[in-house]
Amino acid sequence: MTQVFSARNPLRQIMAVFLTVALTFSLSVVLTVTSAKEAAASCSASQFNGKWLSSHWRLKRIDVWQGGDCHLYAKAWFACENDSAHICSWGGRRTGDSPDRNFQFVTYNWSDSNEVLQLRMQDRSHISVWDGITYHNGKKVSFTIPMYKSR
Repeated sequence: MTQVFSARNPLRQIMAVFLTVALTFSLSVVLTVTSAKEAAASCSASQFNGKWLSSHWRLKRIDVWQGGDCHLYAKAWFACENDSAHICSWGGRRTGDSPDRNFQFVTYNWSDSNEVLQLRMQDRSHISVWDGITYHNGKKVSFTIPMYKSR
């Protein structure tokens, strides 16, 4: 006796649904992992990344890098007070969130003042840095420093 299997067989329908769900889930996992890898790769493509140098007496260098959280971080370097032949770090800071991809800023709070460095991209190898200092006594000083990217 020959047994004929019909598409109306409930066991086959359940197996077909189960197989469809399993394949859909597998595809979903693959797409999610791929999207996460692409997102991580795209966040590291900032044009600000790198070492920026100047010949200015105050601000000698700014290092900019992409953090694991996809935010930019910056560390400013200045001529050391005790030995101007060397440079000292102001410390690393997360840059402010800017909607303009050609503009970033970093804030430093000192005992006698607050300082803001505004980095504006000129081209792939040049930025201008506006350095604004507001002293707690009300005095304000600002200047612009051209910087070039170190190779």
